[in-house]
Amino acid sequence: MLSPRVLLIEDEPGLAEILALNLRLAGYQVETALDGLTAWQRFEADPPDVVVLDLGLPAISGFRLLQLMRDSTPSPSVIVITALDFEEAEEVASYGVDGFMTKPFEPKALVRQVEYALARRRQARQD
Repeated sequence: MLSPRVLLIEDEPGLAEILALNLRLAGYQVETALDGLTAWQRFEADPPDVVVLDLGLPAISGFRLLQLMRDSTPSPSVIVITALDFEEAEEVASYGVDGFMTKPFEPKALVRQVEYALARRRQARQD
């Protein structure tokens, strides 16, 4: 069986590299995108199982990407990572994300969020 696929969308190259490494070490196939346009192109070409999405992106905003992904079929699990404050982040809840993390955070915490999102997705399919 193939490992679950993660699309990591983060505009800070150093952080993207660290997060991708930790996800790969946990057994996930990871593709990265540093801007919203590249992310959307990769998403459309081959939708992943989980999207890790930074909201503050160049080219296409993370909020717009989230809208587009939620309108796609099938809709992936989405974990939002952001430096936004709590009030701004509340808007994200209306999109039905599967996880939310405020920067800074430990990379292993993101790996756990991905595991939880995949487990919820498997459980939903069984119900």
